[in-house]
Amino acid sequence: MNISLAIMYLYPDADSMKDFIVQDNGPEPVLRPGAEVKGRVRYEIKPPEIGEQPVEGVHYRHGIDYNLLTEGEDYDLVERGPHIAVWNLDAPQPTEAELQAAWEAYQEAEANKPPVLTELEQLQQENLWLKAQNNALSERADFIEDLIAEMATQVYT
Repeated sequence: MNISLAIMYLYPDADSMKDFIVQDNGPEPVLRPGAEVKGRVRYEIKPPEIGEQPVEGVHYRHGIDYNLLTEGEDYDLVERGPHIAVWNLDAPQPTEAELQAAWEAYQEAEANKPPVLTELEQLQQENLWLKAQNNALSERADFIEDLIAEMATQVYT
């Protein structure tokens, strides 16, 4: 399912760069219980002033160093797949079922869309139409000519 196209089908006026963002991060690590302590690392941001107590988020932060952990033992790589990362529309964010229904409706609408003709095909089609129009005008002119000739014979005889 293409989530972006499904959302655009549901909300045609939405801008995919401002109103919502769909992303796929690929496989992401998910920690198992107890592994956070094993892989926890303190990163220094800036040293505290003399006599100042270090504050988390200002002077340091904690993070997970996956090089200290073992895949399959401390963490697993999980594929989340494409998902809505940002939703800025006033309408409620659609559920998976609504997105799936919109995707199916979008595919059906695309299948029922008349085929787009290439420039050559458009010109060939226009040429056929102009030839048919030319033939119709020619036949009408012949009819009018025959009508005038018949009227002339009626008047002059």
